[in-house]
Amino acid sequence: MPVPPGSTWNGNFNDAWDTVSYIAFFLVVWWLWASQTLYSIHFYTNDWFHLLSLFLQLVIFGLLAATTRGYDVTAYILKSPGADRLDPQTVDQMFDPDRYQKDRIASYSMRVIAFALAASRAIHWFQHIFVLNYARRTAKELKLSVPLKLRVLPVGLAVSNSMFWAAAVVTLSSRGKTVSGAKLKFILWAAGLVSEVLLHGVMEHLKWQDISFGPLKWSNSSKDTSHEYVPAQPELHELQPVSSNGQSSQSTSARKKRIWPIPRSNVQLRERLEGITTVILGEGINGIAGTFYAVIAAPELGEQVYTNLASAAIIVYLLAYLYFEGPTANRNPKGSGLRQMMWLLLHLPFMLSIMLLLLGVKNQFLLTSYLSTATETFDKFDTKLWQEEIDPTDSNSAENSSIKWFLLKRGLKWADEFNELRARLTHNGSAPLDASEEDSDVITIWYMQLYLKIMLKVYETFMGGSKVIDSETQVKIQQYYQANSTLVIEDMHLPYDAAPSSYHSEQIIDKLLGSSVLGARYIAGLAAIILISLGIMNRIHSKPRDRFQWGIILTRILMGVALLFLLLLNIGHYQSLWVAEYDEYLQAGVFKWILKWSVLPTLAAAFMIEFFIELALHRLAGLAIARKRGRLNGPLRRAFFRPLNRPK
Repeated sequence: MPVPPGSTWNGNFNDAWDTVSYIAFFLVVWWLWASQTLYSIHFYTNDWFHLLSLFLQLVIFGLLAATTRGYDVTAYILKSPGADRLDPQTVDQMFDPDRYQKDRIASYSMRVIAFALAASRAIHWFQHIFVLNYARRTAKELKLSVPLKLRVLPVGLAVSNSMFWAAAVVTLSSRGKTVSGAKLKFILWAAGLVSEVLLHGVMEHLKWQDISFGPLKWSNSSKDTSHEYVPAQPELHELQPVSSNGQSSQSTSARKKRIWPIPRSNVQLRERLEGITTVILGEGINGIAGTFYAVIAAPELGEQVYTNLASAAIIVYLLAYLYFEGPTANRNPKGSGLRQMMWLLLHLPFMLSIMLLLLGVKNQFLLTSYLSTATETFDKFDTKLWQEEIDPTDSNSAENSSIKWFLLKRGLKWADEFNELRARLTHNGSAPLDASEEDSDVITIWYMQLYLKIMLKVYETFMGGSKVIDSETQVKIQQYYQANSTLVIEDMHLPYDAAPSSYHSEQIIDKLLGSSVLGARYIAGLAAIILISLGIMNRIHSKPRDRFQWGIILTRILMGVALLFLLLLNIGHYQSLWVAEYDEYLQAGVFKWILKWSVLPTLAAAFMIEFFIELALHRLAGLAIARKRGRLNGPLRRAFFRPLNRPK
């Protein structure tokens, strides 16, 4: 399975609806992969039919990856593409090029997505029809009836396919751009997906052996449908065995003919899941590693950056360890096909949370780096301006090397900024003899604008340049930079004890950091879902062998529940990153958490605690086995730190 379309390792979620869009398309694409995996573990063979169908599925994944990036599920429902609200304008009525371009891209993307999903479901349906036709020929040769297990999906997928194609027809029609049509499309997709999941569950629940034949006396078990003993298929065509008196054993032959030849595939569910989990973790590592360029280019790095970098590395490593080295590591799931399917479905919240968590880790690392760098920058800049005693009327101040190199590291030219100030203060090229209150205001405005410029340059260094800033914020920034900007004047005349959120400059910065702050609100919840999902997955996989495996499962769930309590940090009167000192006690705890640089260290500490608990339980499990084999005597706690004697 490729990484789900719309992958955001190199981007951000600008608002909650971006997250909803990503989750929606991840769910759809994940099920495309999961349903194909369920098919492959039963029926895949290395023939031209399956190779061709696999190729077509990969083409569809490519189409989805190209069209779902940046697509908004609220398009034509809550707002029109390129607008902040629903606009009844048709394409023929549009005159704004930017609005026309966004509407055109959204319309084409929506149509390609609808067609790709319908085509994918049709290919999956044809695969099961192919299996059914082959089963009918086999049944005719063996004089058996085709098991109901093989008839469920060919018939049932016809219903889900009709829903997906109906959604495609609605999308391709003019109704697709209406509110009702856009909603109907998602309703049909949801109904189709739910029906497919239920149909696959029914198929996995049914037995291969036809119930009308009854259980065979010599079968090991009739309870386990997917692991019951069945002779290899060639035995169905063997000659009848001869009894001791030289006569054929008709009863044994009859029983053998009643056995349906269960298809065998070399595709293992565990291997597929481990493979895609490795890909997801690898993509996350790649996204986090991509931030190192910003770290190298940054002018100032505090020790908080290195702490968060180490925390990010610990989180990624322990995510891989907890999945691949858990109590069910390197073992295929036991039990019925339905249990295996449940184990597969539980990977959905696990994988989705991993992708969102690693994206959140990357963004929190960048946010911490930005805030710490910006803080140190302004502490040093104010000190330098004070120490250098810059004279706005002296042209030689433009050559001040100390400030020049300081701003050059931050992407600004001191000479340009100083000359801009001097041009505002001079009249016809000459400086006034006496400083006035108006000149003092000009200097204050210039300084406040320079403050924002430095903040934006540092932001662009870490977040990927000015292209990541939306057009609305860009307009407000340009208004702030104007010589007689009303925005700056309003900021300048705010009372001393005004809330930081009242300043236009702080509003701009809050807008830029909104997606990273939003991630901090829910990153603990994502880590909790991962640990809880791991615990439940381990239990569904197979029954724990001893109390120590039970301990690992329970500690994972309990640690996840403990992390959920961190979501309470979102409660608070002031939902802003900066508040006045006298209002800090009313500020939501999540913002204090961010400004203490503790988001990633907290998560890393939680994973490390779980890691050491599991190491201790693994050690105790090994000691218990050694004591059972006679290699150890006495309580386990006394031998915990002692090496075991090798058996002679």
